[in-house]
Amino acid sequence: MTTPSHQVWITDPEPIEGAPENLKEVFVSLVPASYPDVLVRWQYTIKDDRHIEGPYGVRVQPAPDVSIDAWRTVGATLVRDLPLTKLEQAARTTLGFGLKDPEGAPLARRFSLAGPEPADIPAVARETVRERHPEVDPEGGPAAARRWNRLIRLAEVWLEYQSAQANGEKAPATVVAENRGVAPATVRSWLHHAKQEGLDSPVGPHFAAVATVPNAGPDE
Repeated sequence: MTTPSHQVWITDPEPIEGAPENLKEVFVSLVPASYPDVLVRWQYTIKDDRHIEGPYGVRVQPAPDVSIDAWRTVGATLVRDLPLTKLEQAARTTLGFGLKDPEGAPLARRFSLAGPEPADIPAVARETVRERHPEVDPEGGPAAARRWNRLIRLAEVWLEYQSAQANGEKAPATVVAENRGVAPATVRSWLHHAKQEGLDSPVGPHFAAVATVPNAGPDE
């Protein structure tokens, strides 16, 4: 039995008006295998021809092959049900392997996923926990505060690991362990628990849900 796959289109990197020359903009359009009537379009930037940064925007609209009489209304229910975290990971991975140099050769080996700046990690960790676990209120009593603090630590460890990877560290778990004064095995355990808690992916931006876009195709 064949596993259904996402349909993905990637635009060519283009200069961004008013931005530094080392930044280019690229869009990844994806029709999810589980939602074939919907197209999700992610906006990224490419920095120094090496780093994928973002996403900085996402648009939800009818898939290009869906007739207008079958368009689905894009509302809170649809957006809530879409597996946006997994779709963004698929879009990012495909982007890393889909870009080409001027001669047509893959750039995948030259690309790395940009990790967060160390100074930004606490704020990004808090944002991640708020998005992934809105039910946890740190002011809701001792048990809630303990769970909040645990989730924050797991999110920070994952982000520190991601940052070490982006900086080219060959043993990122060891780097995190040394910075935190624990054993690498402890860090690996924390990373496992971060995945279980859904904290192993970047927080997406606020999005504009577009219900109807006339003549909208994957490259538009």
